[in-house]
Amino acid sequence: MMAVEQTSDSTVRRRSPYLAPLAAMLVAVSVAAVAAGVAGGAAAYLSDPNRVYGGLWEATRVYAGGGELIASFYRENRQYVSLDEIPDLTRRAVLAIEDDRFYLHPGVDLRATMRAVWRNLRAAEMREGGSTITQQLARSLYLSRRRSVTRKIAEMLLALELERRLTKDEILERYLNQVYFGQGAYGIEMAARVYFGKPVGALTLSESALLAGLIRAPSTHNPYRQIGLASQMQRIVLRRMIQLGFVSEEAAQRAADMPLRLAPPRNAGFVRMRAGYFSSTVLQYLIERYGEDLVYTGGLQVYTTLDLRMQEAAERALRIGLEGAKRARLNVTQGAVVALNPHTGYIRALVGGYDFERSPYNRAWQAQRQAGSAFKPFIYTAAVANGWRPTRRILDAPIRYRDGSRKIWEPKNYDKKFRGFVTMRQALEQSINIPAIRTLDDIGPQRVISYARRMGIHSPLTPNLSLALGSSEVTPLEMASAYGTLATKGIHAQPIMVTKVVDRHGRVLEENRPKRDLALDESVAAQMIDLMKGVVERGTGRRASIGRPAAGKTGTSDDHRNAWFIGFTPYLSTAVWVGNDDNAPMRRVVGGTIPAGIWAGFMRVAARANPPDDWKGLPEPEYVEARRPIPSLAEWFTAHHKWANRKKRKQDEDRDQKQEEERIRNQDGRRADFGPA
Repeated sequence: MMAVEQTSDSTVRRRSPYLAPLAAMLVAVSVAAVAAGVAGGAAAYLSDPNRVYGGLWEATRVYAGGGELIASFYRENRQYVSLDEIPDLTRRAVLAIEDDRFYLHPGVDLRATMRAVWRNLRAAEMREGGSTITQQLARSLYLSRRRSVTRKIAEMLLALELERRLTKDEILERYLNQVYFGQGAYGIEMAARVYFGKPVGALTLSESALLAGLIRAPSTHNPYRQIGLASQMQRIVLRRMIQLGFVSEEAAQRAADMPLRLAPPRNAGFVRMRAGYFSSTVLQYLIERYGEDLVYTGGLQVYTTLDLRMQEAAERALRIGLEGAKRARLNVTQGAVVALNPHTGYIRALVGGYDFERSPYNRAWQAQRQAGSAFKPFIYTAAVANGWRPTRRILDAPIRYRDGSRKIWEPKNYDKKFRGFVTMRQALEQSINIPAIRTLDDIGPQRVISYARRMGIHSPLTPNLSLALGSSEVTPLEMASAYGTLATKGIHAQPIMVTKVVDRHGRVLEENRPKRDLALDESVAAQMIDLMKGVVERGTGRRASIGRPAAGKTGTSDDHRNAWFIGFTPYLSTAVWVGNDDNAPMRRVVGGTIPAGIWAGFMRVAARANPPDDWKGLPEPEYVEARRPIPSLAEWFTAHHKWANRKKRKQDEDRDQKQEEERIRNQDGRRADFGPA
């Protein structure tokens, strides 16, 4: 076989002296004919110098709070590396097979061009380009891949201009970061990671030769599909490196004999995002802020607040809860979980549905759903802030209102029962509707809305009495943020997903630190925490107990279309919603069942990172009698004085309470019309 090839080559060499002048003349004529027309087009391409000096397309990479890569956003998946980071043997392998005279020619290699022209003439078609590395880079940056004489001339002119503007090393660096290696990998760094699971700096001679052999035909020589062809091309590269004196025969032989250990196959152009709902939310944020072009091509480094351990726990808890509901035929198909650090606003986990691949719609922050009784803490927070005490008794009895159109509204409790006078604590723990409506009626819807806004609710809230039943729609993210205001003793921290964005040159484009505002008086928050702990310990949220101090509230909207549990510890605030995208009713699912179970399943894992603290340092609610060791005489007199004052205040409050109850009875007896419902 080799003899035949040598004979053929010698024949060509004997004929070349007669045909070379003809070929040269044809080339000269071709160049003269098209150069004038092409030069104008090439000049237009190069009129923007930024395109020459600017970086290549590079993927934006998103990292979790612990530094783990969770997503890449790109048109072409690329990670730019400097020439110094690429091993010398890797560079030489590429030069050996693609352009061994790279450092000798001015951008166009006339010897290689003439050889290519002659072979194309013999074949009567464009089979070989003879392009230098500079020409390949020019074509990649500016031209289409369609083969034609016109494009070839443009490519040559552009290459000459590139050589004028850039050094050889700058051209080689851009080329190695631009060229396509197959499997969705653009650039040598991504090729090393895709094929061998390592950075380019760790490549061996064997691996470098294989990658260099992919450049001309990445699909044909794909080692995952054609390992024989890939190995054959690898050996061609190694032989060429020996001929050029780049490596010794012994080193090349060892590289050829070394078994290839490919990474598990994956297509870098279709990398699956981890934490899909969180990552897609970050993507939308970035596009709105920086635009698609910079996000998909600019190589941004994005650092987020995500805790991967919590994210995985949230995904698992939601999946278990929804699958259990499916087995029980409760007609529950979707849900959402949001967890954030209430002190910083950092979103630690965000799950917007059962399966991101099936449905990327993000119910955690895009879906507004009726809050049901989960809205009641805002009503009682406003009441406490305006002087109401948790021991205040509120009448739970039938009540009726007329709206502006004279229609009568007669709200009911969930269990259709009435209990007479109950304390605020009992009303909240048992999620009784009528006392919440009376409280809202007394202090006014606008005042409640004002407190909800301070705490973090931004969705529209309708100022009518049905607000007490959670008729207005909110998002899980809002609810987690707003309840977090209680967890922090009254400080609201705005939710944050992205902490820092850095461009490909290391410049910080934005850096987000916690943004906190005083929303509630500390004593108001203390009383609400104590009330809402009772919901978990004795009330409708008992299923949310996790064996450590926690507070929260259940919520269920009319006809069981939405069910919630939102709760918090001193370090984490988490909202859970379940329901159906078409708003179809569930089979009597309430906040204290599936949502509370999902919440507890997640929090048992997520809370392990923090000590099982109660709210230490909170002012003790005045209505709580705490047991203490035997006091000294001075302490006894001080305590007795405080007790006497509390006793007098209690007597005054009881007197006022009885007068208020009598007023309510008289009012209910003659009520005929009461504003909007």
